[in-house]
Amino acid sequence: MQPFFYTNLMKKIKRVYLEITNICNLTCSFCIRHGREYKSMSVDQIRYAIHQIKDVSEYIYLHVQGEPLLHPKLEEIFEILDEYNMKVQLVTNGSLLKNNFWLLKKKCLRKISFSAHSLDEQNTNPEDWLNVVFDFMSQASLQQSPYCEIRFWNQNNLSKCSKEAIQWISERYHLTETSRKGSWKIMNNCYLHYDNQFSWPENTGISLNTGTCHGGVDMIAILVDGTVVPCCLDAKGIIQLGNIFKTSLTDIMESNRYLQMVQGFKNHKITEELCKHCTYRHRFIKQAK
Repeated sequence: MQPFFYTNLMKKIKRVYLEITNICNLTCSFCIRHGREYKSMSVDQIRYAIHQIKDVSEYIYLHVQGEPLLHPKLEEIFEILDEYNMKVQLVTNGSLLKNNFWLLKKKCLRKISFSAHSLDEQNTNPEDWLNVVFDFMSQASLQQSPYCEIRFWNQNNLSKCSKEAIQWISERYHLTETSRKGSWKIMNNCYLHYDNQFSWPENTGISLNTGTCHGGVDMIAILVDGTVVPCCLDAKGIIQLGNIFKTSLTDIMESNRYLQMVQGFKNHKITEELCKHCTYRHRFIKQAK
């Protein structure tokens, strides 16, 4: 007999992170070294994954590790995403954007986030990067899709490149503060957002048995080899709930380990060792009270 919360759980979750590649053209200091084999999913594997994801969520985030614009079959992937009527969020360092303006034509692309904090790792002038990004955003603004966001970390301790980028933006655009914390409107449908840098979780440091998180409850992540983990911060694939190329995603989400983890979070209890050490979930403490 399934636990009493089974029926509730198997309704749609909010989003699924899909790592179509874990290869990146940068070696940013803030990215964890995951130690996994560097590879990209094949188009057939991605179609198979999307076919399973559609049963649990309509939102796919192309993000965990790696630079998605590096995938050699990205246009084919977006054709599949359009075919399945998925709603896609793409996270990119923006360095390869110049050759990918075709993304503006894809109806499935709901949001694109540009990681401006990667500028320190790019061998480019911030102004050159910004010219390409703002060309893309201007076209997106005119057609009212996709939603665009430039992300910066640590508003009160910005890097040299981030400061130069923000100065460039503020000299050319009138920034309007929004109701969302740390968010400023640049133009219609385009925003600048500040956030605090996080620490990738490891099985070390302070361990707490109580707390809550959105991992597993509202989201899951599928790594490039098909491994399913609770969230995009488990970049090393420590909490392996199953593999979609061996077990269906719905069966993985019916497994005792997955259900116990989710029910634990709902009861403010932590069942997974990695989660006990994770500091990112502290952001959700106020929400749980």
